[in-house]
Amino acid sequence: MFHLSLPNIEVRDFVSGTSLLISFLTAYWNILRGAKFVSPPLRWIALGRMPETHTLVINFPISITNVGGRTGVIDSFYVDFSSLSTHKSERFYAWQEGILVGQNFKGFGAEIPAPVALKAGESVVKYYVFSPDTLNFMYECGFYKISLYAYVNGGGKPVKLYEQQLEIDSVVEPSSIPNTISLIFSYKLLPTKVLKVSNYGTDTSAASVIEIVKR
Repeated sequence: MFHLSLPNIEVRDFVSGTSLLISFLTAYWNILRGAKFVSPPLRWIALGRMPETHTLVINFPISITNVGGRTGVIDSFYVDFSSLSTHKSERFYAWQEGILVGQNFKGFGAEIPAPVALKAGESVVKYYVFSPDTLNFMYECGFYKISLYAYVNGGGKPVKLYEQQLEIDSVVEPSSIPNTISLIFSYKLLPTKVLKVSNYGTDTSAASVIEIVKR
């Protein structure tokens, strides 16, 4: 008859092995992991119409955090703007930094937004103006989905950060004031499944923003 003999494993050996495993996992978590970026869906957005054209531009902030273990670089952003009824999509590229609300339009220059470098655990908020791939692109009222993508660390494949549904009940009309972009907005303090984008007028004071948030 054969007897199976098991090695004697003492408590200190078990503790040493467990400590080694924990050390390896800690090293992986803190050192070996690459950069990983996360971003909460937008809660503020402005849709604008370029002066003397039918071209739509999109303006909103991006809050981005590196939850990975190493420094990472975001080379550029773009969004897909898709109709939920026709399923047609238009791509918009982050063309310049800034906020369109309350600003005179000075035109798009040759400069492009600088890459964003974040160390592990760092966060940043950037405001971008997105320009469409097709000149004179303009939407119709309805439900849309906006999806945010980023090119990270020189990679050829974009990373999808989030998507957000929009209900747009107004078309941006041309501005009667020269060198001014007419805008429609959406403001929400808390996350919501669908953001309603509407024409709330030209008043962008603090009181008017509070009223928009309540709707």
